[in-house]
Amino acid sequence: MKANLHGAVVASEPYGIDTAVSPWRPIHYLGSKLRALTSIEDALSSVTSVGSTVYDIFSGSGTVSSFLAQSRPVVSVDIQEYSRVLNNSLLSPVAVSFDEVGQLLSTRIDESLKSGVISAVMPLIEVEQEAIKLASQGKTELLADLLEAGSLQISVTKSANAIVDKAHREAERRISSLSDAGKYSAMMLRHFGGLYFSFRQAAELDVILSLSHSYRQDTKDTLIAAALTCASDLVNTVGKQFAQPIRPRNKEGMVKGNLYGLVARDRMRVASTSFLSAISKYSNLRRPPFDCRAVRLDYLDFIRETNLKGGVVYADPPYTRDHYSRFYHVLETMALRDDPRISTNKVNGQVLPSRGAYREERHQSPFCIRSQAPLAFDQMFEGVAVQGVPIVVSYSPYAADKDAHPRVMTIDAILEISRNYYAEVDVVSVGSFVHSKLNRTDLNKEGAAEAEFLIICKGAR
Repeated sequence: MKANLHGAVVASEPYGIDTAVSPWRPIHYLGSKLRALTSIEDALSSVTSVGSTVYDIFSGSGTVSSFLAQSRPVVSVDIQEYSRVLNNSLLSPVAVSFDEVGQLLSTRIDESLKSGVISAVMPLIEVEQEAIKLASQGKTELLADLLEAGSLQISVTKSANAIVDKAHREAERRISSLSDAGKYSAMMLRHFGGLYFSFRQAAELDVILSLSHSYRQDTKDTLIAAALTCASDLVNTVGKQFAQPIRPRNKEGMVKGNLYGLVARDRMRVASTSFLSAISKYSNLRRPPFDCRAVRLDYLDFIRETNLKGGVVYADPPYTRDHYSRFYHVLETMALRDDPRISTNKVNGQVLPSRGAYREERHQSPFCIRSQAPLAFDQMFEGVAVQGVPIVVSYSPYAADKDAHPRVMTIDAILEISRNYYAEVDVVSVGSFVHSKLNRTDLNKEGAAEAEFLIICKGAR
């Protein structure tokens, strides 16, 4: 069964894995709760009646919300648009015609190859393909130079490699000759091509986003979510995040011996194929048996503006000084489909674009700032308690004896704040596992044996 071109459509057959049965992580996510889901559900059930609404106020990638939605109503809340898109697509799935989208995408890619974004960046695509081919033969200099030049948006100085410099200049000339709509549609290419993705992948992601945003809202969210899943699978970094582009040379300026291995596997993948695979997974999701919704809002604004009575709040705030927006800024730009200014750094007295092409206006969570975290916790506990509602908080302990990555708050400090507002506060370990660490293995801090605790608060004072 099919609807009109821009409407919701039902796939004629199932595709992909049975994501209706098994919890699914739609993107590679820092601190994923995939292995703690049953413990979280048990904790929530211990303080509220069966069927009570859960308010997941730091919903992130949606793993927790989508799991809980199989047993109770869920309201998923996050300040980031990419999170709202993912959660809405998980909680209110729309079956999309794989064949229809595939045909439309194929047509648009063909058009882009002739006179669009892909055609404009072809000089860099050809250099990148040659660089990867040479690197497979042990000749890595061209690939290293290409990676160091970065994306078109942050490449502010002439590359020392004449081949790379010529390709950059020609691509820039071709993009400048596109229509205004064409230039706008080259956002992924200009910001992130050559940096996090191959130039061909970035250009195809632009085509994918253009197609996705042409649909009506419910289907659009599902297609954008599939694009986010695709980008998370394709991204060429250690750990599959968007904070640290690969450095092709070591501190001594020598090209890394494993550069080909670091680059080739990810950058040789086809973006359109990965996108269609992601559509299969979203289309195979089972709609939750309860009313669920996703909201884009700051956690504190949501608490203060929403009647929470009869429900329970689940909170999974950040643990460290690492702002999540730094790891997922590319996904946020894709979800918003805007053209953000890039933040800058001063290097040797020169103001340069940030190496990771971060958004200038990124969300800065108070839970990641030592001077602000105590007040953030206090306001959260107070805002929930004043409505007489229980709250379950996930937090990771700091094992100083294991040289762990420091947490912004200690468990004891959080407990002290929570007891100002709740008569009964319990702490439960969810078991022995170590959180995903997205930076270089040799720089990882050792994790605590008990990497996660649930702080269960009831009996509001």
